[in-house]
Amino acid sequence: MGLLQDDVPTVPSLCGVPLKYISLITLALQNSLLTIIMHYSRVSIPPSESYSAPTAVLLNELLKGFISLAIAFVRIDRTTSHSSDTVSPSFTSSAFWHPDKVLTRVRRLAREVFSPDCWKLSIPAILYVIQNNLQYVAATNLEAATFQVSYQMKILTTAAFSVLLLRKQLSASQWLALLCLAIGVGIVQIQTTTDEPAKVASSLLFNGTSMNALKGFLAVMAACFTSGLAGVYFEMVLKNSQADLWIRNVQLSFFSLLPALVPIVVSRSSDAGVMQSLFANFGVWAWGTVAIQVFGGLVTALVIKYSDNILKGFATSLSIVISFLASVALFDFQVTFTFILGSVVVLIATWLYNQPGRSPAAARFSFSVKN
Repeated sequence: MGLLQDDVPTVPSLCGVPLKYISLITLALQNSLLTIIMHYSRVSIPPSESYSAPTAVLLNELLKGFISLAIAFVRIDRTTSHSSDTVSPSFTSSAFWHPDKVLTRVRRLAREVFSPDCWKLSIPAILYVIQNNLQYVAATNLEAATFQVSYQMKILTTAAFSVLLLRKQLSASQWLALLCLAIGVGIVQIQTTTDEPAKVASSLLFNGTSMNALKGFLAVMAACFTSGLAGVYFEMVLKNSQADLWIRNVQLSFFSLLPALVPIVVSRSSDAGVMQSLFANFGVWAWGTVAIQVFGGLVTALVIKYSDNILKGFATSLSIVISFLASVALFDFQVTFTFILGSVVVLIATWLYNQPGRSPAAARFSFSVKN
């Protein structure tokens, strides 16, 4: 017997377009914009006038934490109710904002956020803070397109930690894809370290700001390492817990605050005020970088919920292409054969890695990587 009309699952959509496509296109654009704006915000001004990267990381965690907390507050009745007959009041209804209801909801939220196992999020939180700071170092020392291609190495590190810690099984085509990914990134780095004219052009274009390709590459590799370890550990926590994803985001942001504050306190001048040290040279482009990072963290949650690995692979490929075209148009990026070759190899590796044929369990882990 065929399915009745009422049995067909509804696909969430916006204006007739499925949310999985909207979220992935948005994620691709966000990844590209973040790379471009972060790079421009760091190299368009002399180093003496540059804003504090640790401050940007701290603001990123604060804003994401507050937004996630607000979403968790709205959703708390659904996540804590065990009765299917209970109907939660609408966000716009007067019952939702009744003082007694609000107090009850705050208490529930506090119990969820400060649950006995919340400390487990401290490890990925510290790793994510390190990763985010390393991204700024890499964006300062690498061209936007080179950074975007090289940062795809996080697929390899995530897969490696997933095999080691979660005992995931990878297919032969996936191992081949990871090998191709490493080769492609290596080819791009050969181009980066040997292309002296590109370095000179960049220095002239950006007010004498010099870029150290080796330093940038090491920062990318370290960021990919921390990203892979944090992502896999975060998945381990999610698999062994029924807590809402937004609650986990609040916990991540909460445990990120202390490690994010440490480099700010260490580097602060004794004769400068706290606010003056925090927001020194913090202009429009710095705020734009923080805003896009926060937006990306929220979009990632939609991708986890509504999309799949195949489409995520296309989004990654699209972001690489956009970053490449933007680098050529905006940063006078010198296109070479080795960069094109390395980028194509990385794109093929990304596509191959996300091909169907994996078990459902093995298909989930790459979603746990935080942007």
